[in-house]
Amino acid sequence: MHSGFFTPVLLICQFELKRLFSTRKGLLYLLAFAIVWYFILLYPIRFASDLFGQNLNVSQGSNFFEFIGFGSLLNWQIPEFGVYWRFALVMFPLLCITIASDQTCSDRERGTLRFLSLRVSRDSLFFGRFVGVMVIQVLLVLATVMTVLILAIYRDMTLLSVAFNSAAAIVINLILVLLPFTAMMAALSASVKSARQATVWAILIWSFLAGIISLISSYLPALDVLKILVPGYQMSELSQLAEWQTLRLAHIPLLQTLVFLAIGRGIMLRQSI
Repeated sequence: MHSGFFTPVLLICQFELKRLFSTRKGLLYLLAFAIVWYFILLYPIRFASDLFGQNLNVSQGSNFFEFIGFGSLLNWQIPEFGVYWRFALVMFPLLCITIASDQTCSDRERGTLRFLSLRVSRDSLFFGRFVGVMVIQVLLVLATVMTVLILAIYRDMTLLSVAFNSAAAIVINLILVLLPFTAMMAALSASVKSARQATVWAILIWSFLAGIISLISSYLPALDVLKILVPGYQMSELSQLAEWQTLRLAHIPLLQTLVFLAIGRGIMLRQSI
């Protein structure tokens, strides 16, 4: 691809960032996110930090976290990141469905997309919005990971190098987790008329499709492979892994992303704008 593709993509990505950080709606969204994250950091994550800061022996800590169903976080060298990992695997995909639901549908209904398509290609519009939404989510991930990093270092300064290693593993893996969800929303946004419709369809795909495939595969085990088409189906297994072990499942979100982007691009090229 040449600069005629990448330059518009970068400009559209930049516009998405401006829309978040310089509009009232975007700032209200950031404020709401900050409040929710504050309470998550203050209670479950800080609780884990305080618990391990009390010099509990290994068996006591292990028994407690096994009892509350979070025994897998003991696989992490820093417990704060273990708790964060479990929350992030649920919080960010749900957040993605909201933040990525209006990539192109509203602009298409207003006629803005038709105006933009006179100046840039549909590919640039589609991928520019996708990249823009991903950049926004990466910034939110980085912001939350940094707060957990500070909390861990405040508890024990000797954890500095380990903390950076865990933080890097989490950031890379959360980006991989969010890619197929964002790509799915890009495809849905290109095919429906409103962000609300895109959100509803995403929930249907995420929940009911997984159930239907599980039901069918119980009778026809060969069809169990279709689960790979459901974004996030690997997350229960992913939550049991720690740090760089999580990259064992990296091929699943990458494959899902390619499939959804190909579908979304095809819809975008054929859709009337």
